[in-house]
Amino acid sequence: MSEPDALYVLLAPKGQLCGNGQLRESFDERRARRGNDYPMWYLPPQLVQKFELHDNPDFEAVIAADPSAIAWLKLRFGGERKTAKIDADELWECASKPPERDVRRDIGLEKKNQET
Repeated sequence: MSEPDALYVLLAPKGQLCGNGQLRESFDERRARRGNDYPMWYLPPQLVQKFELHDNPDFEAVIAADPSAIAWLKLRFGGERKTAKIDADELWECASKPPERDVRRDIGLEKKNQET
């Protein structure tokens, strides 16, 4: 493993960051423009605990090498920012995938049969 890097972290209660699929879209957009090796990772609660980023076991996180990426995500989703020394190689091993796709919900109005 390599030396730990000073990386930027955004933490929030589970679902605040990835609950509606917009975070995944953000990952997809950044990696489409800057390459699949763009240094940004999503950590579900179990990985937040593994990397000892928060005491609350129900927090999720986004980690990035670029502080402006975290600043923008904080404006969009809220949460708390911090920095942490983390081995980027280890992040690539266990957190390289974007958040899971959101569950699609039918938000349309129920259509009633109308007799004419």
